[in-house]
Amino acid sequence: MYSVNLSEPVVPRDRIQVTGAQGITLSVQEWGNPNGQPILFAHAYGMSHLAWLAQVTSDLAQEFRLVTFDHRGHGESDKPLTADSYNQRDLFADDIQAIIAQLNLKDLVLVGHSMSGVLVGDYLMKYGDRNVMGVVLIGANNKLGTEMFQTQIGQAFVAPQAQAIFSESLYEQIGGWNFLNRHLTTNPMNKDAQDIILATSILMPMVARRTIALRDENYLSLYQHLNAPILLVHAKDDQIVLPAAPEQLQAVRSDVTYSLYEMGGHSPHWENSERFNHELATFMKTILLRSRDADP
Repeated sequence: MYSVNLSEPVVPRDRIQVTGAQGITLSVQEWGNPNGQPILFAHAYGMSHLAWLAQVTSDLAQEFRLVTFDHRGHGESDKPLTADSYNQRDLFADDIQAIIAQLNLKDLVLVGHSMSGVLVGDYLMKYGDRNVMGVVLIGANNKLGTEMFQTQIGQAFVAPQAQAIFSESLYEQIGGWNFLNRHLTTNPMNKDAQDIILATSILMPMVARRTIALRDENYLSLYQHLNAPILLVHAKDDQIVLPAAPEQLQAVRSDVTYSLYEMGGHSPHWENSERFNHELATFMKTILLRSRDADP
């Protein structure tokens, strides 16, 4: 499992501020090889760009251009306090497009964890996949709203302990986030990693927590008909987003690559980072080779 040491600096190659939808400022970070094929990482609900430390500090950085960012309402990005800043698919689509445009990301691979299975879908629904060479979905739901809660969400997210993240009491919120975050991995993260995860979770405004998950979306058909290849990564023991989510997508699109981890929780890219990083690098090289073979 990836381990964090907060006494050791981890500094991106560049920090960029991007103006997203509604004029909000998005915090974006560049890592790795500036001339490499770009990978844009979209983090989970209540997380931040720091959720990708196990990737941006790995050998992936030698070969690929790695771009992380904080969604609106998360991390170092602006945190508007009205529901209409979180309840529309176009907002998240336009945020991602603003990052892609400002950083001039061409033929990128989109990586989405958990909730970002839907937020990446927001982008693809509006802008298509002409500039996207591949999609990687990690522990990701492809639905929001009633259908998500009925078929894709596990007991860890709906448990009373987890619902404390919506409490008016900060004390109870901390307990709720700690309960949820313990399900990110089957074995405990080290103390510094736990501190990072809790700190970024608490930063998320209550209106964002309550609004994002209440949208109704179903992107199964979108992903089914996407031209870009898809890599699905999930852990069998994920109790936040159930393996039913990638299995539903695999059932309607047989050519997806599905990597199921026998051990692990909701964040296989952290808990089994070496395996995930190898699979991501292999996926990148495969689609790059396919692209070169397709060129006249």
